Amino acid sequence: MRLIRIIPLLMIKDNNLYKSKQFKDFNYIGDIYNAVKIFSEKKAHEIILLDVDASNNKKKFNIDLIKKIRQEIFIPLTVGGGINNIDDVSNLIENGVEKVSINSAFYFNKRLVEEISQKYGSQSTTVSIDVKKINDEYRAFILNGKKMIDTHLIELLKKAEGDGAGEILLTNIDKEGMQSGYDIELYQNIQNSISIPIVAHGGCKNLSSINHLFENTSITTAAASSFFVYYGSRNAVLINYPLSEDIDVIMDNFKKI
Repeated sequence: MRLIRIIPLLMIKDNNLYKSKQFKDFNYIGDIYNAVKIFSEKKAHEIILLDVDASNNKKKFNIDLIKKIRQEIFIPLTVGGGINNIDDVSNLIENGVEKVSINSAFYFNKRLVEEISQKYGSQSTTVSIDVKKINDEYRAFILNGKKMIDTHLIELLKKAEGDGAGEILLTNIDKEGMQSGYDIELYQNIQNSISIPIVAHGGCKNLSSINHLFENTSITTAAASSFFVYYGSRNAVLINYPLSEDIDVIMDNFKKI
């Protein structure tokens, strides 16, 4: 049986909620506390918070922000951005974060994922990998899509699994924020390369996008950003999460798979 998860992925800049397109053109959305409270009240499966400024500006994730958010929500929380060593991880987990998301540090600190999994377990470790399609090949990027790395994508995925990661957050940068549907080809290409869960992110427009992903791949977790903060063709700001009955319809489709 496939256990489906649908997760809001929220981007933070200067302690506020923003939304980007292709990791650029950041648009201010509003108060992060109001957003996380709504998602918690609507019983979202989880929340992923990514500080998109942290790595590029050599900042740490704001622990006071995490403490305040933790007072507002009662669902699992994953946090990423500015995590460079095991002390950064400990600081987050000891303040109520269930999982940490490691992106650029996975490249710069070769043993970090292994250290996290040994200390806190693989269930606490997400490796975030951002890709673009270059000359018909998916290439990985770090530093919010600013630097391409040489390692082949499949090799990166296998290293993350071997190091003890519990899951992979895999984002197509060109799809991110464009609301054009998930990159089905990307997930079909890599879905059998590792045995740990893959969280698909980038391109979600609506529930049909999510259903299309689940129907055409073995992926069981869909993360989305625009879908949860925008409404309508003009992208009016509206913090929302699908009704439980709508999610149940999708989940029921895959219970026997």
